[in-house]
Amino acid sequence: MQLRAHLMTAVVVLSLVAPLTLSQTTEPLNLDQLVAALKETKVGLPTANKILKKQVEDRGVTFEATAATDEDLKAAGATPELITSIRHTICDKFKKLAEACAKDDADCRIKNYTKALESHPEDDVLLVDRGNEYSQKGENVAAIADFTEAIKLDPKDPVALFNRGNVHSRKGEHQSAISDYSRAIVLNPKDPSAFNNRGLTYYAIDEYDKAVKDFSSYIALKPSAVDAYENRGDSYLELGSMDPALKDFNKAISLDAKNADLYVGRGRAYSGKGQYDAAIKEFDKALSLKKDSAHAFHNRGYTNSLRKAFDQAIADFTRSIELRPSASAFVDRGNAYVSKKEFANAKSDYSKAIELDPNDQLAYYYRAELALYHLNDLESALVDIRRAIELKPQDPDSYYIRGTIYIDIEDYSSAIADFDKVISIEPKNSNAFASRGLIYLRTENYAKSVSDSTEAIRLDPKNAIAYENRGIAYEELGEASKAAADRKRVEALNDQPKP
Repeated sequence: MQLRAHLMTAVVVLSLVAPLTLSQTTEPLNLDQLVAALKETKVGLPTANKILKKQVEDRGVTFEATAATDEDLKAAGATPELITSIRHTICDKFKKLAEACAKDDADCRIKNYTKALESHPEDDVLLVDRGNEYSQKGENVAAIADFTEAIKLDPKDPVALFNRGNVHSRKGEHQSAISDYSRAIVLNPKDPSAFNNRGLTYYAIDEYDKAVKDFSSYIALKPSAVDAYENRGDSYLELGSMDPALKDFNKAISLDAKNADLYVGRGRAYSGKGQYDAAIKEFDKALSLKKDSAHAFHNRGYTNSLRKAFDQAIADFTRSIELRPSASAFVDRGNAYVSKKEFANAKSDYSKAIELDPNDQLAYYYRAELALYHLNDLESALVDIRRAIELKPQDPDSYYIRGTIYIDIEDYSSAIADFDKVISIEPKNSNAFASRGLIYLRTENYAKSVSDSTEAIRLDPKNAIAYENRGIAYEELGEASKAAADRKRVEALNDQPKP
């Protein structure tokens, strides 16, 4: 009797479940089947929802989730859990379709990720995946939007922050990039890539000391990474720290002896130390490994300029330009032409640099300097130096050049404002004090002229112009003995051999 009762119970359960099994196939379920199963259930909606949730997970569905389908299911008695399961199932289907797209078919992946997100818009990982695809396509606005939404959903996701930082960096939004990398590093301090990319961003905005620190952290986490030593070496070069740079390039070469760019870096370090022959050997080595290295030709040309081998320098710059035209190569070749007093060629090169890169501050600066000192074209000089200042507002040399132009046209108030700016940026600039002292001399403010000239001399005891200006000012103030002493000092400095 016990066995018979047990068998009868089993038959009853099967009959109750039968309407919910829909069929014994594994075909995906359509919306009508789900609605019907809910409305016709014989086991009650709570149990029916659980059974259907399992079937949806096992078999999938044929329809896409919309607000309308959600309402139909709710009206039939679907629980939020069932509707969520349906949406996740649809999402998973489109994620698999995205993964099946051809490697180079980003549009296919974006299309399927979008469909997946329509079913599960709060999937932060999926948003990052689609953001990466947009990023690969160069669709930066869309990429940032996806990464931003992912971060809203999960503020502690270092991957979304890191990837958004990469897009900001590519767009030149350096501070936003640094902010994202910094947050990613706090969340995952063991990720070497975040330190590397933040270091590259600091390098891009000339904050080389911070770049060195980040590349050092990168090296600590990944001591065999060649690019870590190369990047830190480049940063040391910009800081003028040639010995640490040389050490880094030596290490990088020990890890990758066939990398031509590393020999260029080591050559730059030797050049910065004044060891020009050693530098040339490094550039030659780079060219033996990579005969068409514009980078090597450019830097060999720069070193040849430093050693005053201007014809060789021009030949190297020309070859670099042939291989890879760049604003910096035109600027450097222009400077070599200036040294040879070929001013027309120099002006042409500076102008070509500006055509290639309208934001190249040095091209405007040197073209202004050429117009001022060699072409006597004050108007062109003033136009160019103003643009140079717009591009780099904290460059003391540009303010100095503009101040000099203002002296020439006797706009003394503007000149003083520019030399004030130079001194605020570079308080130890002897020439700025001497030039401001000259203006005070011309405007008969002799006491201030003496004061500025004295400061210029304190900063540079060999500043003959400062002694000359101060001697004249002392003469006007009736201090003849001091004026005579300054004139004598000027004569002594002028008699010294020129370097």
